Amino acid sequence: METPRRTPREVIEGCRAGDHGAFAEIVRLHQRRVYNLAYRMLGHAEEAKDLSQEVFVSVYGAIRGLREEGKFEAWLTQITLNHCRNRLKVLKRRHYYSTESIDDPVETEDGTMERQIVSPADDPETVCERKMVQEFVQRGLLELKEDQRELIVLRDLQGYSYEMVSEVCGLPIGTVKSKLHRARMDLKAILERAAH
Repeated sequence: METPRRTPREVIEGCRAGDHGAFAEIVRLHQRRVYNLAYRMLGHAEEAKDLSQEVFVSVYGAIRGLREEGKFEAWLTQITLNHCRNRLKVLKRRHYYSTESIDDPVETEDGTMERQIVSPADDPETVCERKMVQEFVQRGLLELKEDQRELIVLRDLQGYSYEMVSEVCGLPIGTVKSKLHRARMDLKAILERAAH
């Protein structure tokens, strides 16, 4: 007989009680989102992979202090962004900055994984164009100010609601909307400059 699936609240409560299986489930459920956020902020797959592992180590150590299980996703996103901010400071001090091609596969413990799931219905030209656009936008994102990049990544690329972005960034919704508008305009200008 199959074991019933735990609700997200039960998983978090299990993790807080020291259940390693519950923690493994948290990692399984959220690792892709954490990695994607880290990659969009850092622009480098290996750095994003390392940072994702650090995020989950932090989560494991801090989850007992989480007061509201319903706020877990915002809490996890804040932890990820804090790690990204710290890593960006270190990278800037080392004058290390390179972006990778979005075509490069991501190295995982299970082998390599393509960054983009390709629909078999897509012809090679469409797939190539999509990858070029994604790489072009990623390079533009890295030219934005850090706080602008965060807003675009959270709202436009991760798909968070304005309410969630407001909670994660600690800004009123009106401020999120105005800053996001400015960030989009700046990104548009960067991309237009790069296209010419």
